Amino acid sequence: MLQFAHPAYLWGLFAVALPILVHLFNQRRPRPLAFGAIEFVLRSQRQKARRLRLRQILLLALRCLLIAAVALALSRPSLKPKGAQAAQASGPQATALILDASLSMRYRIGSRTLFERARAEALSALDRLGPDEPATVGLCAGSSGFSGGGLAAPSFDRLAARRLLQGAQPTYAGSDLTSCIAAAAKALGDSPVAGKRIIAFSDLAAHAIRLDAPPPLVPPPPGAPAGAPGLKPNIVLVDAAQGAALPNAAVIATAVRPAASLGARGYEVVATIANHSAQAAVGLQVSLKIGQNTVAKGFVDVPAHGTAKKTLGAVLPAGVVLGRVELARDEAQGLDDDDGQDFAVHVPRDVKALIIDGSPASLRSRDEAFFVEAALAPARTFGRIVAQTLDADAAANASLDGYEVVLLLNVAPPPRAFVEKLRNAVAHRGLGLFIALGDHVDPDLYNEAFGDLLPRPLHLIKTAAEPGAQGAEEHAARFGVVEWTHPLFRVFGPAEREGLESARTFRYALLKPDPASQAHTLAFYDDGAPALIESRLGAGRVLLYTSTASRTWTDWPIRVSFLPVLQQAVSFLASALEEKSPPSAAVGAERAVEAPQGLVVAQVLGPDGKPVPLRREKQDDAGAIAGPLLLPGLYRCQVGPAHGSAHEDLSLSFVALTDPKESDLSRVDEAELKAQLGGAGSAQVAASSEAAQGAHGTPLWSGLLLLGALALLGEGALTRR
Repeated sequence: MLQFAHPAYLWGLFAVALPILVHLFNQRRPRPLAFGAIEFVLRSQRQKARRLRLRQILLLALRCLLIAAVALALSRPSLKPKGAQAAQASGPQATALILDASLSMRYRIGSRTLFERARAEALSALDRLGPDEPATVGLCAGSSGFSGGGLAAPSFDRLAARRLLQGAQPTYAGSDLTSCIAAAAKALGDSPVAGKRIIAFSDLAAHAIRLDAPPPLVPPPPGAPAGAPGLKPNIVLVDAAQGAALPNAAVIATAVRPAASLGARGYEVVATIANHSAQAAVGLQVSLKIGQNTVAKGFVDVPAHGTAKKTLGAVLPAGVVLGRVELARDEAQGLDDDDGQDFAVHVPRDVKALIIDGSPASLRSRDEAFFVEAALAPARTFGRIVAQTLDADAAANASLDGYEVVLLLNVAPPPRAFVEKLRNAVAHRGLGLFIALGDHVDPDLYNEAFGDLLPRPLHLIKTAAEPGAQGAEEHAARFGVVEWTHPLFRVFGPAEREGLESARTFRYALLKPDPASQAHTLAFYDDGAPALIESRLGAGRVLLYTSTASRTWTDWPIRVSFLPVLQQAVSFLASALEEKSPPSAAVGAERAVEAPQGLVVAQVLGPDGKPVPLRREKQDDAGAIAGPLLLPGLYRCQVGPAHGSAHEDLSLSFVALTDPKESDLSRVDEAELKAQLGGAGSAQVAASSEAAQGAHGTPLWSGLLLLGALALLGEGALTRR
């Protein structure tokens, strides 16, 4: 179908009559008169006259063709392909070119990615625009719309638009193509050109398009009446995948948890694998890397359009450990950037503890420290606890340097010098103190000896039932209210709590009320008496258990719940439980980083080793907000004094992860997409930019100008003869 952008210039075709009239005028001849003297000459020229007449006819045709070609070229004709939509506006159109730069556009087919395909199509579309069609270009990436800010008004600066497209690179963020199209429609409202067109180059993944959003509208032109409706732009979506299915497998989540079965510092990494394809993935290889070393491998079967979990185990070193779960890469095609996921885990350090045995016994099972030593020996849940045991006399003269936790087990009131040494270590060095009672404890003497080291003063020893007596277990106290969310008890799930609640306590200490105390009770007996109480003294913590750590007053030491609680208690007192994995951040978002007391965040280094932009809410803030985080992987933080050199603090390290939705490249339904964009009359999907602009028509004017130039050359060649 032939259409004209400027049909008024077709009136110029009437100028073709001018060379015809001139030709006819030259054909007028005077009345012939016979003259015998030149009859012979005229007879000899008849053959040349025939050739001259042919030359004149050719000149006439070339001159007519020249005028017709110029007139037709000025009218800007174009040939609309068969089956193209008929809703395109005639005349020039202000055009917005949207290039999807989300993570899914990194999908590779052979040697090229979808983004490289889309960028080439966008450059071709830019070249096909007419000289009177302004254009604007934007990269669609991130939840806020366009990467790097909003979309500029259309302009005729083709060089700047070309440079932007040539230098464009895909990001690791997601995209909201619906928001980008709406923003492009708004930007087109700033152009005075009547026609409005949006061409988006994308993989048309369903996760990037919101079908429930209103159709995009161009704001009415300035001067329009108030309440005037917006204009519906012509929208063409160029499919970078050209309708091909894009199967993909990805690691979409990782969870790291301690594994006691693997020994001290044993951890399990549970990877969730997604299969976004119509075929099941059988025998997919999964690898666990710690640093540059592969420490475990396994295989997993993932159903079509489903997920599966794979658990890999390893023994990790203490400190901040960076790991990665990876899938075997498909060399033919796929999204390589989601074939692995990084993680960071803070593995607790070794804790050195001193056990002071207040009631040693030659029979080990009757020794006060027997069950405590047995519980701390494996210490497999959160790391190793290195414990040394001394009796009360030896400990009185021992140095507390190097110890992070001291456990007093049924110790008689110690000398004043030892108590002062203990108090200074707790208050100033952050030593943790665990106190368990017993027969050697006199409440009044204990209160006098320890003073503020006790979370609350002791009152008296209560006997709920005589140990070993008939029916004692029925009358013994049990644990009642327990703060299950506290670090000491959160290792217990609903099924494991019965192991703690079933413990029997026959004798325990009652505590005096102390309104001024800041102590916090973590567990009560069923009669409301405190069983385990916590307090802080300066930099350190103190835990008071009101019964014994042996079987003298309770059977808790032989219950399965005793080992994890004691290990948790020692780690908690040593501040080792705070060494947990930091929450991950999202690529494209920001992350708040808090510096330790007395320091400030100097800079945050990304996975590529380059600093990330920082901003502070206040000039004197110790923390900072880093971002946006453009790359997936580990981010390292450097802290230091406000006016001094900085050093790396691994405890502040965190990992940025990509959006798992980007791994699913399932194509949006075209019918629903056209309906969302305003109907099939104003929206279409094309396989290439050439087909997309074919809806506007294949331009013929350049060919007509060439034809006119050839006619001019031919006319000049004939007239020179």
